[in-house]
Amino acid sequence: MEQRTVERDSAVVEPATSLRMPRIDHWFYIGVGIFVVLLSIAGFAPSIVSPTARTVPLPFTLPVALHALCGSAWVLLFLLQAVLVATRRTNLHRRVGVAGAIIAVAFVLTGCWMFVQHAARGFDLSGDLMPGGSPIAPEVALVPVTQVVLFGILVGAAIWYRHRPPIHKRLMLLATSGVMTGAPIAHIVGHWPVLQPIAASVAGTLAVVLLLPSAIYDRVTMGRVHPVSLWGAVFVFSFNVVFFIGVPSISAWRDFAVWLVT
Repeated sequence: MEQRTVERDSAVVEPATSLRMPRIDHWFYIGVGIFVVLLSIAGFAPSIVSPTARTVPLPFTLPVALHALCGSAWVLLFLLQAVLVATRRTNLHRRVGVAGAIIAVAFVLTGCWMFVQHAARGFDLSGDLMPGGSPIAPEVALVPVTQVVLFGILVGAAIWYRHRPPIHKRLMLLATSGVMTGAPIAHIVGHWPVLQPIAASVAGTLAVVLLLPSAIYDRVTMGRVHPVSLWGAVFVFSFNVVFFIGVPSISAWRDFAVWLVT
C-alpha cells in the first residue's frame, strides 16, 4: 500500500516538473534577449544621443549605418524568436529563422566592411573607444573582424543543428553573447573615462559574465552543464583573448592589416 502511494505521488510530481521546466527555460532565453537589447542600447546610444565626441558626424558612414541596422535587427530577432518559442508558435519561429540567417550573413559582411573602413581611416568613428580621434593602428582596428567571423560560424553551426533544439538554442545564445563581449562592452567602457585605465580587466570580467549564464542555468536546472554551454564558452573566451591580446603583436598580422587598408 505504501509503495503504491509513493508511485502515485511520483506520477503526480513528474508531470508538474516537466511542465514547469519548459516555462523556466523560455523565461531564461527571453530574459537574455531583453538583457542583450539593453546592453546594445547602453553601448551605442550615448554616441547617437550626444554626438559631440564623434569623429565622423551623423548620419553615419554607409558601412557603419548598415552594420548598426543589421546588429539592431539581430538582437531584436533573438528576443522575438525566444518569445515565439515560449508562446508555442514554433512554425512561425522556423519561418522567421530564414530571415535570421539572412540578417546574420549581412551582419558579418557589413561588420567586415566597417572594421576595414575603421582601419583605413586610422581612428574610431564614434569617439568612444579613442576619444579625440586618437589614431588606431590597423592591426588593432582589424581584430574585431575575427569576432564578427566567429559570430557567423556559431550561427552557421546553430542553423546546421536546427533540428536538435538543445544544441541549436545554446549555439544561438553563444553567438549572440559572444558578439556582445566585443563592441558593446568596449563602448560602455569608453563612456566612462574612470574605467579606461583598467579597460582590459573590465572588458574581460564583463565577457565572462556574458558567457557564463548558459552554463550556470544548465547546472541549476539540469544538474549538469551541457557541452555547448561549457566548451563553447571556453572556446569563445579563449578565442577573444588570443586575438585581442596576442595576434596584434604578430608581424604577419601587422603586414596583412597594412596591406588590406592600403
